[in-house]
Amino acid sequence: MMNQEVPSTVYAQGGGYGPPPGGYGPPPGGGYGQQPMAPGGYGPPPGAPMPGGAPMAPPGGGPPPAPGGSMNPELEKSLKTWMILGILTFFCGCWCLAAVPAYLAYAGQKSLAAGNVADAESKLKIAKICTILGFVFGVLYVIGGILYYVLVVMAAATS
Repeated sequence: MMNQEVPSTVYAQGGGYGPPPGGYGPPPGGGYGQQPMAPGGYGPPPGAPMPGGAPMAPPGGGPPPAPGGSMNPELEKSLKTWMILGILTFFCGCWCLAAVPAYLAYAGQKSLAAGNVADAESKLKIAKICTILGFVFGVLYVIGGILYYVLVVMAAATS
């Protein structure tokens, strides 16, 4: 049979994993920082190191990411390459199209370091487009300069 009583007051309890007040405290027979717990014990909070000092596996399983490196070294290398090419676009005479890909490649490296691969790939794609356009406009600028020089010399020679 169910208890139909409605409580007239609500007592708020603290939350978290710390010591009382407001925490759960260690379970009987062991807890965080003590001896290993029996199966079914409370254990440390998610993401906290195990009592033995070994790192916990990331959520969802799989191997932990390598320290100091990214999860996708090929994408990281590509971002660095396109950043250098974006900076070289500056010397082709397209200053606006040099700043955009260099910044996007830099932001893509930061996104990749944070683990956001999709964002890094999208920024790399835009950086590639801007870099290629910068080189194309640079080549057109040089060709236009040569044609202008030839036309001016020819006009001066005929007059």
